[in-house]
Amino acid sequence: MPKKTKKQMTLLGVGPRFAIISCICAIIIYVLDLNWIPNLSIILPRTFSLNFGILLVVIGFPLLLIPGLTIDKYFSKGKLATKGVYAYIRHPIYGSWIVFIIPGIVLIVNSLLGLTIPIFMYVAFRILIVEEEKYLEEKFGEEYYEYRKKVGGILPKFRSIFKI
Repeated sequence: MPKKTKKQMTLLGVGPRFAIISCICAIIIYVLDLNWIPNLSIILPRTFSLNFGILLVVIGFPLLLIPGLTIDKYFSKGKLATKGVYAYIRHPIYGSWIVFIIPGIVLIVNSLLGLTIPIFMYVAFRILIVEEEKYLEEKFGEEYYEYRKKVGGILPKFRSIFKI
């Protein structure tokens, strides 16, 4: 049975703050890329970076949408989501943006400086997620603690993939 926590968190968790910080960072890097450091492009064959970028975005969107629907169902019931993608990744929505969608878009637009955006997003994620993780620990106690030990944050743990 889930515990009552002192502080409530919405379904979106720290997502809105993560999105604002990520957008500000992306805008700053975009302005730098256009105005102060022009012509700094990725040193890969254009067809490779374009196709790989499209592949990353195609992989990323289902990893964004499916967990979004899953978490909605679990959140409304006050349960911890540990099935589907959540059996392998604790924060697949954040992970889809950091690992797949934004790097894919950056490869598509061919911006070398843009490759720093996912790094800044990851730093923002690591800082902000502490609040969300603390909330989940307070709410679900030992269940969340055990889940956290077994399942990676934005990338699967090798052991969880192969059930070692």
